[in-house]
Amino acid sequence: MKGASEHFRFRFVVRGEKATRLSVLAVRSLKLCHPAVEVVVVDANDTPALRQEEFGNIPGVTVLHVVPSNDEVAQAVGRGARHHLFYWRHSPQLLDALPPTDRYDVHCDADILFLRPMDLGALLGPLSRGRIAAAVDESSIEYYGRLASTAAAPGTGLLPAAGSGGPLLQAGMIYSNPRDDGHFYGHFWRLAIQAAKSDMLTELPWDDMCVVSALLGEGGPCWERLLPLGHEWNYITDAVKDPGVFGCAAHYGGHRAKAMVLDDSVRLLPPGVSQEHLYPWGSTSDTADGARSLLRGTAALSKSSPAAPAASYGTLALPLCLTWLVPAESHGSQFILEPVAARENGAGVAASGEAAVHFYVDGHLSDRVSVGDAAVNVTLPHAGAETVSVIGLPAAGLGALLVQHSFLPQAAAGTVAAYTLEIGESSCH
Repeated sequence: MKGASEHFRFRFVVRGEKATRLSVLAVRSLKLCHPAVEVVVVDANDTPALRQEEFGNIPGVTVLHVVPSNDEVAQAVGRGARHHLFYWRHSPQLLDALPPTDRYDVHCDADILFLRPMDLGALLGPLSRGRIAAAVDESSIEYYGRLASTAAAPGTGLLPAAGSGGPLLQAGMIYSNPRDDGHFYGHFWRLAIQAAKSDMLTELPWDDMCVVSALLGEGGPCWERLLPLGHEWNYITDAVKDPGVFGCAAHYGGHRAKAMVLDDSVRLLPPGVSQEHLYPWGSTSDTADGARSLLRGTAALSKSSPAAPAASYGTLALPLCLTWLVPAESHGSQFILEPVAARENGAGVAASGEAAVHFYVDGHLSDRVSVGDAAVNVTLPHAGAETVSVIGLPAAGLGALLVQHSFLPQAAAGTVAAYTLEIGESSCH
């Protein structure tokens, strides 16, 4: 059976040194979460600046060099300028240059770090029926206020109505079906040209997000196709915000946030994490009281021999979010979760509540258990899955869990090695 991620092709468009460097992190983290997706990275620099080797040996990644043309938008704001790229990345020139595919199309900004698998399977039905999925931006209310002055400008005709026309949609990640999308990007380019001719490109609030919202908002030509996604699908953050354990994709939109990601890339996505290894990756709190910021990183994974398959284990501070790639020979996972009392002034604090632990298979919630004053044993089936994720939330007086994890071999496959979790104090630093 074809997995959900095999139905998608993500495309990134990069121009400039910073965007080029960010795209490597974006693609590496995406392929960890969804190994079977196809990826096309469009190098839009005038001279090729991105090589296939920079993505390592990750399969399914294509680098394509396309130089932006001097189209009507370029003539208004400058070819290759930031405002030009906002619109050109959805232009007929770029879309026609992409290799043919029968997969669903995902436009994705390069300044996104994928933190855990998304539930791509939930999109298959709606996309097959022509829906277009995008996340609602956190600035919707501010956008509503700023639209008043834009809509009042004479002769623009860019917006379907003088009101907001619906929520502000985050254009950093858009899922669509090229075979049935209501000519969405054709409408997009038409409005971009119209804005350029009206000298309005630099006046639109949130640039291409304004056009996407107008097309998919109330009264727009693709209004009935909108499939709004939650903030966890494309969380907009900066250097002082964090999407938390439920965030799937962190979108580092500001200049300071981009710099932070590049400066801290080794901790956020350690070089040792790859599809060739079964290291879990993700986040855990930096203290056992669960009140501190999350630490991105990985835990060490040991592989025991078939003759001694006992799993090792380690203590994880809550909240936590970890993801594993599932070995081909595994049909499920076994977790043993044991509560660890929080400590205050050197003394243990009795747990007064139950920690909630969520289990996801390929980004879809599969099970949820509570951990109080006794260990909990969970067997999680995931035959044919790519990933399994665990999210744990703290309870009062319960700030950590002792976690033991093993992948279960196929019932008819004989003895295979058991992959086990082993986490130490500095594993996520």
